Amino acid sequence: METLIVKIKNKNKVAFTKELLSSFSFLEIEQEKKKPGTSAKRKQALIQGFKELKLVEDGKLKAKPATELLKQLRNG
Repeated sequence: METLIVKIKNKNKVAFTKELLSSFSFLEIEQEKKKPGTSAKRKQALIQGFKELKLVEDGKLKAKPATELLKQLRNG
């Protein structure tokens, strides 16, 4: 058995493509298993972190010392 990965560029064609591929008896279709929203949340957190870093570099936001951050993490 050989595995192919199909990436559908147009979201409007996803249902059509799935239906088309499922009509072929010689194909086995596996759904991709992802946690919903996890990557979007991580991406947004990284974007926010970089925005804050830029503000610190520009002197518009005061950074906390690493020791203070570690205390907060330990104390919950």
